[in-house]
Amino acid sequence: MSLDYFLRNKEFFVTGGVVIAAILFIGLFQEQESLNPFVQSAIVSLGIFLVLPVLYCKMVLRRPLRELGFQTGSIFAGIGGSLIAITSGLVFLFGLMHFTPLFEGVQLPRAVEENFFIFILYEVLLNGWITLLLEVFFRGFVMLLWLRHLGFLAVLIQSALFSGLVWWTGDITPQLIPFLLFSPLAGLIAY
Repeated sequence: MSLDYFLRNKEFFVTGGVVIAAILFIGLFQEQESLNPFVQSAIVSLGIFLVLPVLYCKMVLRRPLRELGFQTGSIFAGIGGSLIAITSGLVFLFGLMHFTPLFEGVQLPRAVEENFFIFILYEVLLNGWITLLLEVFFRGFVMLLWLRHLGFLAVLIQSALFSGLVWWTGDITPQLIPFLLFSPLAGLIAY
């Protein structure tokens, strides 16, 4: 690979380096015992999955945030793609829940089980927050900003990177199965 090739594709290689470094940081991150693990995870996730892509897009590349997917698109493609993705994902999730032991023994926190309002807050805030972070980083930063020119292959690569990160960190839990399942489907919607 010549220097000329690198210079012509500098943005691709530098952005890829930032993505790989961010994933390595998340994978190698060690929690400190002196601070609450939830707080540590929230701070690191916010910094890596949201702040880093936004600052890189705005300050380094000097591009608008729509490059990360912060824009409106075709309403029919978005709704149609979402309906297809959600339906197929839910069918697959139903199969996993009823025909495998994967979700046996999964329990929500007691307060969430006993109070519907807390359940709604739990779902909207926690899952909404996680979804936002993953969307910005994997669909926005990885797929749209870094790998857009690869077309459909970008969907597969961003999904593989997310799945690989989850596998590497050993966090494959029943709570993460929907995120793993919907990663390629969300990629298709963003594509």
